Amino acid sequence: MNHNDDFIGQLEDYLHEFDGVTPLPDGVRDAVRAELPSARQVRPRPGPERVFTMLSNLSGLARLGLAAAVIVVAVVLGGAFLNNGSSTGIVGGGQTPTPAAIIAPTLVPTSAPTTAPTPAVLPALGSVPGACDPGDTGMSCVPPGTYQLSGAPGDWPVTVTVNVPAGWFEPNPDAGFDAVLVNAPDYAGSGWGVMFTTVGNVYRDPCDLSKGTIPAAQVDTPQKLAAAITAWPGFTATAAQPITVDGHSALELKIAKKAKSAGCGYGNAWLSASGVLVDAYPFANGSVYPTTIRIVDTGRGLLVIRATDFPNTSPYEIGRGLPDTPTRHAADQPQLHAILDSIRLTVPPASS
Repeated sequence: MNHNDDFIGQLEDYLHEFDGVTPLPDGVRDAVRAELPSARQVRPRPGPERVFTMLSNLSGLARLGLAAAVIVVAVVLGGAFLNNGSSTGIVGGGQTPTPAAIIAPTLVPTSAPTTAPTPAVLPALGSVPGACDPGDTGMSCVPPGTYQLSGAPGDWPVTVTVNVPAGWFEPNPDAGFDAVLVNAPDYAGSGWGVMFTTVGNVYRDPCDLSKGTIPAAQVDTPQKLAAAITAWPGFTATAAQPITVDGHSALELKIAKKAKSAGCGYGNAWLSASGVLVDAYPFANGSVYPTTIRIVDTGRGLLVIRATDFPNTSPYEIGRGLPDTPTRHAADQPQLHAILDSIRLTVPPASS
C-alpha cells in the first residue's frame, strides 16, 4: 500500500481553499481525511474513469463528500473558463453580450406588370406582291409570311392573321370576304384553299334563291348557324363537333352535295355581315367535294372558315380543262392544315 502524502496535502489545501465558497459538513470533511491514508491505490486510468475508480474505493460518507467536492470544482472551473473565454465576463457579471445582428433576407422586388405591347400592324393579304414561280412576271402570289385579312375597319369582328406559305395567292377580296388559295402552275388559279367570311342573312337553300333567307339575328351563334346549314335540302352534313380556334369556341362540320342530286354551280350560302354575296363553292358543285366549315364565336360576331380539305382536282380547275384526278392536291393538304393551325384572332385596339 503506497501512501501519497503529496496528494493528501494537495487535497487538504483544495478543500480549505474552496471551503468558503461551498462549505462541506465537518463530518464529511473528517471522513475524507480519515479515509485517504488507507484507501487502496490502483493504477490510474485515463479521463473520467480515474474519478469513478477512486470513488469506488472510499467509504460511503467519504465518497459522498468527495463527490460533492468534485461537483464544486466542476462548477467553479467551468465558470472560470467561461469568464476567461469571453471579453464580456458572463460569470463575473459583466455586460450582457450583444447578440449578433440578424440580417433579414432581402426580397427581390416583384416587377410591376407590364402592359402588353401593341402588336405590330401586319400587311394585308395581297398588299405585298410576290412571284408564284420563276415564270410569274405578274407577281401574283403572296410572299411567305404572316398577314392579316384584307378589308376596311369594321369588315371583320376581330383582327384575323394567318401564316401563308410560298406558292399561295389571294383572289379578289371583298367586304367580309377573303381567301388564300394554292397556285396551280399549269393554270392561273386553283379554286382550292381556305376562305374567310362573316355572316349576315343565310339562304334557306343554296341552290334555290326563291326560298329566301334566314335573318342574321336568327343565326348569330355557332349552334344556330350549324343548324341552318345542316337543314339545307340536297346536302349531307356531319354532326357539328366543338373545337377551339385560337382559344375561341367554335363548331366544325363537313358538308357536301348528295350523290343523287345534281350540282348547282357555285350556289349561294349567305351574305356577309357587310352584305356581300358568299357562294357555296365547292360543296354545291357535286358530292365529291366535301367542304370543312368552322364557325367561330369571336365574342364580337361570327367568323366562318371554309377549307377545301380534299385531294381531288377542284371544280374550278376542271372547269378550266384540267384533268379530274383524285390526288391532285394531296401534297397541298399539309400546307392547308398548317394555315388553319396558324390562324390567330385579336381584338383590335379601341380607336381614339
